Amino acid sequence: MSPIAERRDEAGNVFYRVNTTTKKGIYYIRPGTRQHGYCESIKTEGFDALPSGFYTKGGYGLTASGGFLLGEIHDHFDKPVDLTILKAGRNRLDGRGVTATATLVHEDLAALNDSARSIKRVRNEETRACVRGFLAQHFRQFQQYRGLRPRYAPGTLAEVLGLGEVVDRIDSEDRSALEEFIPEFLSSIPGTLRASKKLQVVYDTLDAGKKIYFEKIAAEFRRKLDAQVQSESSWQSFLRERILVLRNSYGEVLEKESVSLRGKFPDFMLIDPYSYLDIYEIKRPTTTLLRYDRSRDNYYWDTEMSKAISQVENYLHQVQRNSDALMNDIRRSKGMDVAIVRPRGYIVAGVRSQLETDKKRDDFRILSEGLKNIDVILYDDLLRNLEGFLGQTQG
Repeated sequence: MSPIAERRDEAGNVFYRVNTTTKKGIYYIRPGTRQHGYCESIKTEGFDALPSGFYTKGGYGLTASGGFLLGEIHDHFDKPVDLTILKAGRNRLDGRGVTATATLVHEDLAALNDSARSIKRVRNEETRACVRGFLAQHFRQFQQYRGLRPRYAPGTLAEVLGLGEVVDRIDSEDRSALEEFIPEFLSSIPGTLRASKKLQVVYDTLDAGKKIYFEKIAAEFRRKLDAQVQSESSWQSFLRERILVLRNSYGEVLEKESVSLRGKFPDFMLIDPYSYLDIYEIKRPTTTLLRYDRSRDNYYWDTEMSKAISQVENYLHQVQRNSDALMNDIRRSKGMDVAIVRPRGYIVAGVRSQLETDKKRDDFRILSEGLKNIDVILYDDLLRNLEGFLGQTQG
């Protein structure tokens, strides 16, 4: 039995021939067609029959993206294309010879064709709606299509979400559309589901999104802690944006600039769910916490920490002293009522690895407890709290 298998067009002309033993074949593109102007024939390797992605009747070449693919290569090099489709291997392109030599892996070509077909479905739907709108405008027989808009083509969303970097590239218009779409989608879950089960789907969806968001914050936090250069302004910006996640007992960040405060106030303050206000002072993770006094055999606050403590004490004094003016400024600028009743100050600075001995840890605790209305929060403790929360959600 001959190992040669052939396909013929309606006139009996062979347009595909393959050796089923060597699994090498050749597809002849019909003369006079658009693709023939770019490439007269396409070789195949690794197949014992005509692979998908080719027209199976008449020798019209590659389907879907085929004409554009061959045309782009041809026009780029201004040469005929010598194309081979591989069962497995690597994609290659070389324009140095008489022809532009290209080898394409069949799986990659199939993925390209899927994308092209998805685009075509959307365009067809848009064209159909355009034509029906035209007919409705000019002929009473098509009045049912008046005001018609293009319908969604199934599979388009899956195709878009399969693209790389979708989350990173969405803009404000995309976000607004998603904010409208997601609640509508969740509410469309089939009514055959029990109400409790339907709600659970909603909660699970929200929890999954929240978990991914928190994981990204934790990863970003770790990268910043490991960085060689630590900038105080960079940490201030990071915590200003992420503090409500890292300190989830608060509900609002209040920046000094946003309420046009005059006088000596901290860069940003936090408001808890009961409208009570606290203030935060941000230093660096590399800020030295303690110094050793050999004569007394104990540790004391480093100079930078002493300055930060003094600064926060001044802030607390100013906030309480000018509480009425501050509350009025916030109410006028933000439309919020806040309560200023014994506010606390927090200094975010240093890391726990600085406390490498029991003596140092004990003295740090004694010094911290001796502060009035001020707490020192270590950066790695902030991160550990977030990671602990993530561990609970995974459990």
